[in-house]
Amino acid sequence: GKGKGRKGSRAPSLDSDFWTIKLDAENRGELGPETYKGVIQNYNWQFGWGFIMPDNPEELPQQAKDRLRESMEAAVAEGKEWTDENLLYFRKPDVNHTEGFKLGKDVACTFCVYVDDKGAGAYEVSMPTGE
Repeated sequence: GKGKGRKGSRAPSLDSDFWTIKLDAENRGELGPETYKGVIQNYNWQFGWGFIMPDNPEELPQQAKDRLRESMEAAVAEGKEWTDENLLYFRKPDVNHTEGFKLGKDVACTFCVYVDDKGAGAYEVSMPTGE
């Protein structure tokens, strides 16, 4: 049946080894301390991941833009639907869970960028400051 017995399951807690194991397995490389602005396109609280649309995708590091393009091309070749090659993936532990920062559609944020075996993503996802 649908769901494969996962009814009611939620994303692992922030201190779970699950996140560390995933991070190690995907060879993440952070692309410097530069911070970018964007908007959360969606966040799946049940599974603990989402996507961010950068305000200015052309300002992302070239390595990240290359990995995003490669990921899109691979997905399309596999017959998957791709909505936008500029969307950056993030996970629950990539977020600074400060008081009042609610993850949801169209929420403004700042973030840093990484690349890994699956493409490019965002970490240090935070509430914009001073705005």
